[in-house]
Amino acid sequence: MKESKWSDEQLQELLNQMPKIKDDRDPRDIYQAIEIKMGKQKNRTWILPSIAAAAALLLLFILVPNLMSWQESADKQVELKADRSTSSEQITSENNTILEAKEGDSELIAQEKGSEEQDQAQLSTEPEAEAEINDETGKKTVASESSPTAVYEEDLAGKEVLTYAIPDQAAQNIVPVSVLVDENPARTKFELFEDTMSRLTEDVWGLEDYYPLKANFTYDQGNKMLTVDVPADHPYSRSSTSELLLEKVLSNIMNNLDIEKINLMTEGETGIEFSHYGYREEFIPENSNGNLIYYFLYPNGADSTPFLVPLREQLNSIKDALIAMKENRTENNLQASIPEDIDFETEEIQDGKLLIRFNNESEIIDDESTLHAIEAILLTAKDFDFDTVKLENADVEKIGKFDLTEELKVPVAANKRDLPN
Repeated sequence: MKESKWSDEQLQELLNQMPKIKDDRDPRDIYQAIEIKMGKQKNRTWILPSIAAAAALLLLFILVPNLMSWQESADKQVELKADRSTSSEQITSENNTILEAKEGDSELIAQEKGSEEQDQAQLSTEPEAEAEINDETGKKTVASESSPTAVYEEDLAGKEVLTYAIPDQAAQNIVPVSVLVDENPARTKFELFEDTMSRLTEDVWGLEDYYPLKANFTYDQGNKMLTVDVPADHPYSRSSTSELLLEKVLSNIMNNLDIEKINLMTEGETGIEFSHYGYREEFIPENSNGNLIYYFLYPNGADSTPFLVPLREQLNSIKDALIAMKENRTENNLQASIPEDIDFETEEIQDGKLLIRFNNESEIIDDESTLHAIEAILLTAKDFDFDTVKLENADVEKIGKFDLTEELKVPVAANKRDLPN
């Protein structure tokens, strides 16, 4: 910097030549004006940091839920929904504070708030939508797992149905069990029946291990006559119960295989000596009056697939039969096959049709219990010589495979079970 050429005297003389400045204001006015300016400066200094702090806080609440949503797994969606709701309340409170501090930024804040609420709404509805899908999947799974236990016409394509009368383990009931085998034109139905005896798995089904029968069989198809030849130590004469079971089994064979007469032999000699019935050369089933009505038997517990067990009853009508099926048979260890709280009216229509109309108070549910109850109704209707059954006024249109908007065909046979490979 260059040294100044002015001396102190010259500078003083120059300043004295300048015009004089005079301020006529009152000193108190000047002091008050200074105070006002200082206050405004302080206000401006406070507002800007407040706005910055509020914006930072808003950004924090926007980012935190998103970070949480990335870290949370799908199975904690419900918990995430609760967290989002809490965050939303906090954001709303902060937004109100900011709006009071700076109304000029209200439009921007409202847009950010609306965007955040929309994101939260999507996240909140996602678990609910997923739950609805899971519920529907569960229903479909139950429906797909629910399958009829009887044999129907559509099951017979290329198959032959064979029905065996098998005692339960308590020797109280005879259970008809039906299996499907491949058709074989070279074999009669009785030959298929005899061949399949050894393949039955009664113990797996929870029934008495009764087959194959301890006897040799000779079948005269032309005369519809069967010869049963037992060994001398056969087990069918040990008690009245064993004799009664054999009688029921032979009766079942006659009915299912269109046999009119059974000859009895012991090691090639005519007749069998029974301890209870005495000596018999042929088996003649007793003439049974009445109709078959079906009940549930759970050999492996109440959570197992039931067998439908027929009992012969002297009844006046199908209506009486269905009412009887709503009562347990404790003496036979059988349970009612129609729920007691399901009420209905029956109407017999021409051409082998039965109409069942449920009352409004009856709740019909698409589950396995109702599915098996319908099968019990169909099997009982079959024994009363009905071909189809129409169910009306149900709460659902479909139960398992049954379309309730259509007439249901009666089954071919009861209690379908699979044979081992």
